[in-house]
Amino acid sequence: MRVFFIRVTLVLALSFSLQAGEAVSPVAKTKWERDFLLANLEFTLLHEFGHLLIEELKLPVLGMEEDAADRLAMIVMMTEHEKKSSADFIPWLLSVAGRWYIAWELKDSPEEKVVYWDNHNLEIQRFHNIVCLVFGGNADLLEEMSDTEFLPFERSVNCDYEYKQALHAMAWLQSNYGQQPTAGLRANAVKVIYKNPREGENRAIYELLQSSPMVGKWAQRLSDSFKFPRTIRIEFDNCYAQPNAFWHAPTASITICYEILGHFMTMLEYRRQHSTRACSIPILRKYMGEVMNCSQTAGRAGP
Repeated sequence: MRVFFIRVTLVLALSFSLQAGEAVSPVAKTKWERDFLLANLEFTLLHEFGHLLIEELKLPVLGMEEDAADRLAMIVMMTEHEKKSSADFIPWLLSVAGRWYIAWELKDSPEEKVVYWDNHNLEIQRFHNIVCLVFGGNADLLEEMSDTEFLPFERSVNCDYEYKQALHAMAWLQSNYGQQPTAGLRANAVKVIYKNPREGENRAIYELLQSSPMVGKWAQRLSDSFKFPRTIRIEFDNCYAQPNAFWHAPTASITICYEILGHFMTMLEYRRQHSTRACSIPILRKYMGEVMNCSQTAGRAGP
């Protein structure tokens, strides 16, 4: 799953983070909130792209497909954003890791946390896997993160290898299944569809999505980079129940619920209210202080 985006072969390096002066959505009142939401949306979208590529291109997968999709999403994000300043791309990447740590913390009971039979890794494992990849590709910037509770030394020593292994897999995918962009429309392009949102928060989320070019640009890149046997749809829709995102092979569609962005916002608010421990780690405070509102948590007791 590791799509199109290798350093060497890469076509296109577009920047999707918030530009100075860009309007802020009612859902995300600040640049940092908007970046947290869009970073996690980007990861979610690329994760589902991974499932799409495995199914449509019949890619061989050794191990868990969900783990492969996570690695694809993260490596693609890293190669996409690495040319930005560290003050922008490190918080963007760590915002994704933070989401999984928060999801783990929000589980109500040990029984709910430890679902051994699930085809996804535990949230805390997904957190550590993502942090390791980010560290492996940026050890010079994140050296102080090693030997903390968020990246134990025993794991950090292998992160460079894990990162290079993932890059190698991406290069293999591009070499064996990629194609060069051409002018004009592809026969089976990737289309983006925004269903009419419900009023309230979903409407605000819809407006946020409309104000960002991110989803459309990734859809175009996927269309340019791979030849699919059928048209692919990315649909944003009201899901009413739990926030979710999923690839549906029978209809060749990725569905992303509007509600999932609201869920990301809830996670961010939780972190800001429970950030004392994370803010106590200097390297996290340096890059994530604004996101976690560390200036407001100084002296506050709690996790």
